[in-house]
Amino acid sequence: MIRWYKKLIILFATITLIIVIIFTPLLFYVFNTNYYLTLYEKNGVFNSIDKEDAIILTNELIKFLKNDEPFKAFNLKNNVAFFTADEISHLNDVRILFKKIFTVYYISVGLSIIFIVLLFEKKIKNYFKNISLVFLIPSLIIVFFLIVLYFAGQNFIPLFDKFHTIFFPQGNYAFPENSTLITLLPLGFFYDFFIKLVKSSLMFSIILIIVSIIFYIIYKKSFNNKFKEG
Repeated sequence: MIRWYKKLIILFATITLIIVIIFTPLLFYVFNTNYYLTLYEKNGVFNSIDKEDAIILTNELIKFLKNDEPFKAFNLKNNVAFFTADEISHLNDVRILFKKIFTVYYISVGLSIIFIVLLFEKKIKNYFKNISLVFLIPSLIIVFFLIVLYFAGQNFIPLFDKFHTIFFPQGNYAFPENSTLITLLPLGFFYDFFIKLVKSSLMFSIILIIVSIIFYIIYKKSFNNKFKEG
């Protein structure tokens, strides 16, 4: 029988681990220049923007989003303009959103570790049982959520628009199709990025489910051995 305060810890750990599972892939890929270049290649970005220019733009973009370093404008080839003030304004809103997300993420990582430690007890078999629940419950929730999100993403444009409406209510996210920002980061880029995040979070969840099963097997073997000895 799990004590009430242990159940409360498991509940809080479930919430924080859900956040960790969802945003760990985002943290890994959103500042990964090589992944951006892979998506540029796939979506034909280099047909419009010179590859060297795209690399410089991407590095500037990542430094801005990650460290709030000001953009350094330069002359691009193929008559492509540098980011406009409006584009940079929207990217600043994106940077602020990322800052909030990753603040919550790092707090959740720290709290998850604390909750896992707090569940420790002398009867190690009970600890294994509790940890199996901590890993299993959020993982199953995320798997269900990601399946729904994946199928919702098959109609990506409305989902993409809804995302911007919710997180950028100021409405400064619409740009002409020939703008540098849209040329560098076309809709196909975001769709591929979205699918990558969904698949990565799903894989993370599956790994945690496997770990959970291992811990539960250890608990059951310990319980059965004690029963036989008794």
